[in-house]
Amino acid sequence: MKIDTRHFCLAMLALGWQAHAAAQEVTQPGQMSTAATPAQQSGYVDLLGGLAYTDNALLRSSQRSGDGIATAGFDANYRRTGELSLSLLGSLARLEYFRRSFSGSFYGHFFGLGVLGKPTDLLQWRLSDSFGEEMTDPLSAPTPQSLQTINDVATGPLFNLNFGLTNRLTLSGLYSRTTYQRSPFDSQTYTGAAAFAHALSGASALSLQVNTAHTKYINGAAVQSYLAGASSATGNSGAVGASNVTGSSSGYDIRQASIAYNTRLVRTQIQLSAGYNTLQYSGGARHGAPLYEVRISHQVSPFSTVFVSGQQMYSTNGGALGSPGAETGLQIGAGQNPGYAVAQPFNERSADAGWLFNRARTSLSLTGTYRQNVFDQTSVTNSNNSREEGATIILGRQLRPTVRVQLRAQGFWNRFSRLGAQTQREIFELSFSKRLARTMIWFYVQRRHQSGSQGISTFQAASYNDDRVGLFVTFDLFGERTMQPSLQAMPGMGAFTGGY
Repeated sequence: MKIDTRHFCLAMLALGWQAHAAAQEVTQPGQMSTAATPAQQSGYVDLLGGLAYTDNALLRSSQRSGDGIATAGFDANYRRTGELSLSLLGSLARLEYFRRSFSGSFYGHFFGLGVLGKPTDLLQWRLSDSFGEEMTDPLSAPTPQSLQTINDVATGPLFNLNFGLTNRLTLSGLYSRTTYQRSPFDSQTYTGAAAFAHALSGASALSLQVNTAHTKYINGAAVQSYLAGASSATGNSGAVGASNVTGSSSGYDIRQASIAYNTRLVRTQIQLSAGYNTLQYSGGARHGAPLYEVRISHQVSPFSTVFVSGQQMYSTNGGALGSPGAETGLQIGAGQNPGYAVAQPFNERSADAGWLFNRARTSLSLTGTYRQNVFDQTSVTNSNNSREEGATIILGRQLRPTVRVQLRAQGFWNRFSRLGAQTQREIFELSFSKRLARTMIWFYVQRRHQSGSQGISTFQAASYNDDRVGLFVTFDLFGERTMQPSLQAMPGMGAFTGGY
């Protein structure tokens, strides 16, 4: 059966702004399916287990104590398209400390998305789940004691109305529930969205998107008590004032309107969107700001890719878990700190740029990142101008077809202007990996260092050194993990399959 690629371009943009990034993971260019098209899948789902030793389990500046850590879980980077489309990304593991430095806990970051039905169907159903950790205190060391899990589950229908071969209107409704392990910020959100898409060609599309999302806290009284206490703790008039506490704890509405353009050429991918979004607290203040998203990736040669991306929009803890730039569990476990748990929405600003090289047996990646969360109403942990800059260098060498060595160096600089504190972190890691049929064995040594400055009042950023050595094993349940890194364009955009 002949497939009209213009239908696919419409499907790529038809899920609405809230589901926009997640939908692209399932309906990328060239992946449109019909009843006569068999399901296609790529990537892997692995079991994961490991042992590690750290000489500073409590991440203290003094009185260091060592401990062993056992891990067991799974790691996935898997996609499937068809009548049931799936996208699984991230890892989740159970940690157990041999000397009981901390009680057992789950650790990682995972995003899963399933869509029942094809983009050409009248009705589709979407179900997603995002799991991750956030820090209860942004200045503390990232130990299990200072982390809490956050889970966001969302589900709802999509109705597709096709007007010829080049136009599609999609109406969607979404219910989501965000739960926190310890903080009283549990909430539920109802989202309605509409997207009208027009296929300009078989490789590009233009769309108009609008949506409105209403969020209500499950326990508004507990949130109100927290915000009032945080306001008093900061001793600063910029915190959530008494007149704003009631409105903030009742809930809020985020509304967005945007125009988007997507195209995929032989060596270049472009995703552009621009518009405006507003944040309205129930019975309180109303805020507004432009929104935009830019993702451009270009394959310079068969061996190298450059990319740049940036975005600005109102977001929440739960919504940020499933964003294209969210870190996977293995990346966080390697030493990158998670974000911090807050009650209120924030204006999320980010930018990334990098160069990826992979030729013969050598690979090299250079990336730089920028993150800033701006809060219209702030509390003791939400600095109204918190930001992070980061840089990562990864050099890999294939010693044999089944043996690889890799060196990784990272640096992150965080500033919390409201708390008057900042942190600086460096991570250095050397790893060796060996493939045995469906099994991969990894051995690594790692050095982590963080220095922190004294903040206002009693706020003190943690300082520590941590040396680790570890071994972990992965087993392919589905697909096969590759030793050579792909020319992955950037978070949220698939690797190139065309080219020279």
